[in-house]
Amino acid sequence: MTEITIHRIRSGEGDLLGQLFHRSVHEGTHGAYDAAQRAAWSPQPPSGPDWEARLAGAVTLVAWAGKLPAGFMTLDPETGYLDLAFVAPEWQGQGVAAMLYGLVERCARRQGLAQLTSDASEVARPFFLKQGWQDGPRQEVTRGGVTLHNYRMAKPLKPALERAA
Repeated sequence: MTEITIHRIRSGEGDLLGQLFHRSVHEGTHGAYDAAQRAAWSPQPPSGPDWEARLAGAVTLVAWAGKLPAGFMTLDPETGYLDLAFVAPEWQGQGVAAMLYGLVERCARRQGLAQLTSDASEVARPFFLKQGWQDGPRQEVTRGGVTLHNYRMAKPLKPALERAA
């Protein structure tokens, strides 16, 4: 099995993550969202300077399997909002999300955040529930005239214990 390594996003990696995002939406959520919903969610892979800036503006952790990204997650370190959490279809169910999430939560605790929040897809919702998140209300979101749904979820955090000096 290929070893997974994780690091913060580096300049120039945004387009690869955009391709992973697009594939994950179209291949990894087909049981939960229909073709029109997937096309509205991600009509094309996000790329370019605005996408790269969005990723660089957050704490973005990337899991690598050799020279290809296996998954990534983003956290707003000020608000605790976990915006993007995507794993390549061939890596789903193999622990990549759990590895990334463990580091994201550790980062949030170090920042002293009181809670994490996310608008979780139908596919991400069971994963977050396993991580101790509280289930929230189902929400309807319209993109390109197509209605999708997600769930507002939260996880209260206790601050990491300070190390004794």
